[in-house]
Amino acid sequence: MKVKCISVLVGLFVITTALKEPPKNVIKLKKSFTSNYAYIPNGLVNLDDREIETGAFYMFRTEVSNLNYAEFLNFLEDAELKEKYAVQSENWKENFNSEPFAEYYFTHPAYENHPVVNISAEAAAAYCDWLTLVYETMDIGLPDDMKLVFRLPTRAEWVNAANGGITGPYAWGGPKLSNKQGDYLANFANFGAENIHRNEVTGEYEIVPLPNYMGVAGDLNDNADVLAPVSAYSSNRFGLKNMNGNAAEILADSEQAAGGSWRSTGYDIRNESLIAFEEASPEVGFRPIAILTKK
Repeated sequence: MKVKCISVLVGLFVITTALKEPPKNVIKLKKSFTSNYAYIPNGLVNLDDREIETGAFYMFRTEVSNLNYAEFLNFLEDAELKEKYAVQSENWKENFNSEPFAEYYFTHPAYENHPVVNISAEAAAAYCDWLTLVYETMDIGLPDDMKLVFRLPTRAEWVNAANGGITGPYAWGGPKLSNKQGDYLANFANFGAENIHRNEVTGEYEIVPLPNYMGVAGDLNDNADVLAPVSAYSSNRFGLKNMNGNAAEILADSEQAAGGSWRSTGYDIRNESLIAFEEASPEVGFRPIAILTKK
């Protein structure tokens, strides 16, 4: 894979009560890097009745956007690699019968800051490998004997980042899905009482989606037109956006994606939530992490 120069990945991020900079004993990197990547300190995560310790790393503050991913594809000079890692936009038609999204979601400027979806785990890993090469050519304040290695996060790393140094179940810390003003804090399938049906045969309660499930802003997706921009909603304490809902995020260690998606219910967008991920999907995107290591 050939790599040329690259412009700094775009994005302007507002951090509220975030960990704004690493501890004093951590190498201080330039703003050209830290404006896009948040420092995640080491932590302990309880998963499946196990306590897992994770090391410190940097994490992309948002989901990778369509614009970010298009930049990666544009720098690939090999036609076979371009095809191999291409966005599989036809999944919008196959899964949701939505030709407009298939045609415009990845290519139209209106969606350039929305999360890239419909890519394989292999493509996401290739994007991370590309970032490793790119940042080897950039001066971001690293000592000469150090480098950053980019990859997908493990589940424990992802949950540690989502927790933001506090107890969940959501990235903002509390158990509720909206703030005091009634504004939702994530993009998810917001089902109401009008969607609840009681099956007279089984006695079970069932969720029945309303018509126009695709593409109606505010209908079921909390004022988002299916997927919200990567910079939507507030950051957690580490400065990360959309860890819950919007696009579920591919993990490195399993055929699963974390955090739930725009189609998940509120319960299913918790920090520890998982959805199965075996092939490219309109529900699943990703965000890289970077590990500081010796050359």
